[in-house]
Amino acid sequence: MAMPKLIIDESMLERIVASFTGLPITMGPDGKMLAPGTVDLLDADHTISRWMPNDDRTGMFVLAAEACRDVTFYSERLIDSKTRRRAMRGVTVPVCKLMDVTALLVSRMNDKTTRDARAQWLNADRKTYHEVAKRLRKSRLQGPVRWVRNKIGAHLDAEAFTVGTEYLKLDDILGAFGDCVVLLTLSMNYPSSWFSWIRDLGTSPDGQQHIVETMFEYPLCIRWVTDLDGHPITLSRAVLAEDPMHELQAQMFEAANAYNELVRVTGTQLPLITMNPIVDAAGSAQKKSATNNFLQSIRIF
Repeated sequence: MAMPKLIIDESMLERIVASFTGLPITMGPDGKMLAPGTVDLLDADHTISRWMPNDDRTGMFVLAAEACRDVTFYSERLIDSKTRRRAMRGVTVPVCKLMDVTALLVSRMNDKTTRDARAQWLNADRKTYHEVAKRLRKSRLQGPVRWVRNKIGAHLDAEAFTVGTEYLKLDDILGAFGDCVVLLTLSMNYPSSWFSWIRDLGTSPDGQQHIVETMFEYPLCIRWVTDLDGHPITLSRAVLAEDPMHELQAQMFEAANAYNELVRVTGTQLPLITMNPIVDAAGSAQKKSATNNFLQSIRIF
């Protein structure tokens, strides 16, 4: 499989230049400023540490993506009629975790700034987000999946193993799973600057300093030198890095595909999840002019 690439067009260059203003930067191999083109992503070097969430909101998104992966683990057993009943009981645990984290993330994304950002979404996306969030909160969170999960958690409650799967329908599980996948996927419409990341690159040769990188807006990555307690000593440099959300996006696609496959194979009446890419058709001439203006304000140290 070919390694992913970062394509820097005029629009992306404008964002990079604006972010670099007043900061030391890494220039290209020819010693000149960054220019539009193709740049290999840093994740081609698998010796570099993985990105970790650097705030609660990002952490909740990562936990939700992990819960999606746990739910998809049960896909084959939910499809097989011989293992379905046992799988339906087992999957209630990750589905409840997924619902809880997704609902918490949605509630955190309800301030004025976030609502204003959603106002810029496509009308269909905005309507879907509101409808699904309402259904998750009012119907799914304390629905049949939670009831069976609580019964199983009681350990000695035999009712969980006798009437549990009669009370719990596959549509209940898939409905909750699908609603969460939709909300998480739509949440990727928020600006990348709303999610922050950090990764540890190691220590200095004398063992007295840490080297860490942070990303507050893709693709700009800031490398810091800190003391052993994590207090910044100096800002080392700014470089381009891979998008930490890329891996989460891949997990969301996998979860959506698993949901759609379950809906098709099991014959439930739930709707499929469809995703349509959005193409930015803004004028390139205007972007180029703006980019040139930004270039004049960069300071190189």
